[in-house]
Amino acid sequence: MSIPAQRVSSGCRAGGRRLFRPFWRPVVAAVLLALALMVLPLQAQAAADQQRWSLNDSSGHLWGLTLFEQPDPAYPAGWRLRLTARSPGQTVDHQRPLLLSDGLGGAWLLPNRSEELVRFGVEEIPGASAQFDADAMEPRPSEVLPLQLEAPTDIREGTALVMLQPEIVQALHELPPNL
Repeated sequence: MSIPAQRVSSGCRAGGRRLFRPFWRPVVAAVLLALALMVLPLQAQAAADQQRWSLNDSSGHLWGLTLFEQPDPAYPAGWRLRLTARSPGQTVDHQRPLLLSDGLGGAWLLPNRSEELVRFGVEEIPGASAQFDADAMEPRPSEVLPLQLEAPTDIREGTALVMLQPEIVQALHELPPNL
């Protein structure tokens, strides 16, 4: 003798209607949507906050250039330009400013902020990196004119000359204004 199969349903029925509906599906969907909305802007902001490039100076030495917003509340807020020597024996001056100039007489002297690279009075500033206040570029440089960077080096108070790539010029032009 066989027992007829019966259909088992979840939830109770009263007059053909469900009294209990699974509430967890919309809750899970809402939580996942909220998480996605929180994570995506953070990823986009992190990508926008820090930009990196590799450069060669007029002598063929390799440099790294990073543009970012100062994250440490112990220092003044604003945009920073960090220059890192990547060729052996290259060092950067931690006292002198960085000079940016276009071919039509525009020039920007960016104050040296190398002390922001380390905790105050605790560590020695690395010789291969220097940091500069990018907010000193007022007005912002044109997006169409080439820019030359004159990096202060420790070699007999010399400078390294670097022509900036168009995407760097564009990024500097698009920096938000000082507030």
